[in-house]
Amino acid sequence: MDENQQPLPGAAVALLAKEQVIAGTTTNIDGVFELQADQGSYTLQVSYISFLTYTEQITITQSPITVDPIVLKADNTALEEVTIQADANLTEFKQDKRVYNVAKDLNTAGSNASEILLNIPSVDVDIEGNVSLRGSQNVRILIDGKPSGLVGTDPANALRTIQAAMIERIEVITNPSARYEAQGEAGIINIVLRKEKQKGLNGSFETNLGYPDLYGASAGINYRKGKLNFFTNLGFNYRSSPGGGSTEQTFSLNDTSYAFNSTREQIRARSSGTIRLGADYSLTANQTLTGSFLFVPSFGDNEVTLTYDDLDQNGFLTSTQIREDIESENRTTIEGDLHYEKSLTGKDHKWTMDFRFQDTDDRESSNITQYTIDLGDEVFQTVSNQEDEQNILFQTDYTRPLGDKKSFETGARMNLRNIINDYEVAQLQPNGLYEPLDSFTNNFNYEENIAALYAIYNDAFEDITYQIGLRAEYTGIVTEQVKEDIVNPRDYFNLFPSAFLTWKISALGDLQKSYSRRISSPDFRSLLPFFSFSDNRNFYSGNPDLNPEFTDSYEIGYLRYFSGATLYGGFYYRHRTGVTERIRTVDETGFTELFPVNLAVQDAYGIELTYDHKLNDWWRVNANTNIYQAVNVGSYEGIDYGSRNFSAQGRASSRFSFWKSDLQLSFNFRAPRTTGQGRSLGIYSMDVGWSKDVLNKNGTITFNVTDLFNTRKRRSIVSGDNFTSESEFQWRIRQISLSFSYRLNQKKKRSRGKGGSEGEGFGI
Repeated sequence: MDENQQPLPGAAVALLAKEQVIAGTTTNIDGVFELQADQGSYTLQVSYISFLTYTEQITITQSPITVDPIVLKADNTALEEVTIQADANLTEFKQDKRVYNVAKDLNTAGSNASEILLNIPSVDVDIEGNVSLRGSQNVRILIDGKPSGLVGTDPANALRTIQAAMIERIEVITNPSARYEAQGEAGIINIVLRKEKQKGLNGSFETNLGYPDLYGASAGINYRKGKLNFFTNLGFNYRSSPGGGSTEQTFSLNDTSYAFNSTREQIRARSSGTIRLGADYSLTANQTLTGSFLFVPSFGDNEVTLTYDDLDQNGFLTSTQIREDIESENRTTIEGDLHYEKSLTGKDHKWTMDFRFQDTDDRESSNITQYTIDLGDEVFQTVSNQEDEQNILFQTDYTRPLGDKKSFETGARMNLRNIINDYEVAQLQPNGLYEPLDSFTNNFNYEENIAALYAIYNDAFEDITYQIGLRAEYTGIVTEQVKEDIVNPRDYFNLFPSAFLTWKISALGDLQKSYSRRISSPDFRSLLPFFSFSDNRNFYSGNPDLNPEFTDSYEIGYLRYFSGATLYGGFYYRHRTGVTERIRTVDETGFTELFPVNLAVQDAYGIELTYDHKLNDWWRVNANTNIYQAVNVGSYEGIDYGSRNFSAQGRASSRFSFWKSDLQLSFNFRAPRTTGQGRSLGIYSMDVGWSKDVLNKNGTITFNVTDLFNTRKRRSIVSGDNFTSESEFQWRIRQISLSFSYRLNQKKKRSRGKGGSEGEGFGI
């Protein structure tokens, strides 16, 4: 606390022995901290910006011990932050999650959330931006632990609007406890946004530019005085993404065969902004109210040119058809959030309440021109897609300590969501008027209500800590196809248990076991029945009759700390029922439809290894690999779509420090994958980043190249009873960018290490 008896959250705390950091953490919002160490004599050191560093000699003879309240005195001679600093791991391990420290990765400068996720162990982002975890796309993405309009109904595009400068860290939770919502078969990815807690005025500013066209600027500003802490994030980003690909598809019918070759050239340009304002206010010594407001406008202009060369059974060209699509996409999200927290008597005894309201307006419109060369058969079409979403969240949580390492947690949550989607395709008629095409025009209403209760008990005996929990969740969904007057209500109630056990084998090694039951309810776009219309030969749609998937997930892992190194090895197994797969069918004209069905039962298991090692003062390496196999058993309309997919993915990075600068090389790979109708070929890529501190370490220049060799391309082979298709596609070509960041009254970000908690501090 300070001399006015006010708590100091985020103060850096360390135990040192012979001038070496043994354990470290930061204080919580009440100024309280907890450290673990073996018996012995240590130096306790506490530091906070604009305060004198506090030191005390202590002796640990038993556990736990307590220390008297520590009062830090203001440093009236220097405003520069005094902290204990050491290199932080790029990835840290907690009992129920892994934490990826964004600021430690040089390749994140000037990037967005989608590109950052591509570099996180066990996480993959495909060419279209769909996120998967351990080979499964059924992953839940949260912002600050809750659903957010920053993600919305289209995470692939929404994640591209979240700039790296806004992100503090990303948490990967592969086996969530009952505390978290049950949605997400593979787990949860939680993106934690930056919010400083230092006193006074401080902030960070960043600008970036690159090729292909990339321009951006962002600012994070914090002002803390007395009971008020004001924070804001402002950002603007523009990028143009050239890409494209090709497809060769052959058809074998009873009486004939033919083929076509297609090429796709596209430029996707998007401008997006972010305005995030918020404040923490200490109502009393033990009550805090936090309010925040978010406004995210996004404007996209996309141009796509499809060229189809039709071939006869002898491979001779019969016609060339060209389809040009000029699309505009405007999306606006408004979100308000209130958080109330009250600290009750006793350490970690607290009650919180949350309220969040979100409104998103998403409008897309296209002008399409299609013609066949030398025939003069021009067709003019328009596509209009309007999507409005409202989302209201209520949540309350209560934690009560019951003694040493014992505690009880409970909470409730209600989420009310409504989406209205209007979709229309119109074609120019000889009379000069555009008339709707009935088969591609409809209105779709989606209503989802979720109510949940959970309870968790934490306890320990000797060197083993454990947690058991149970979550009860009710979901009610109603979909309505307005034009056909088809209403499809459904509801389900389920129990989701979870269990965690950690055995501290030694001061440097932990064995962890966990179990959880999860659900993957079909999302809005999976239920949406309308076909996409940008490609008139390949149609994509949802399925209003989809049912949820259920997963039982088991995991065991061993975490070992060495001098300057961390090693994690784990084995996981998932049993899934009602697994959703997308089926591709081709009719006699060669037109393809792709739609989801509840296809299979799946057993998936894998091994995950992560290694981080600081070899010396100038060289650090980090590597992760995930090797897994998924066995699907299922059929659709009498056709067997069973598959056995053995694959792997991984990342290795090497960071060098020289001439007061840092160079990072990162290599990503994804091995080939097998599906029920074919396989995807392997993908590999290399990223390079270099950074140097300037302006007395208040500024940093970063230069990076994403996909250095321009190899991040999706290649796939798909086959059915009457067709075979081979394709290659690249969403975005090699990106080169240059960034400059400046820190006002801040030191360069340091992350937490073993034993750390939320807030800014140091790492081990």
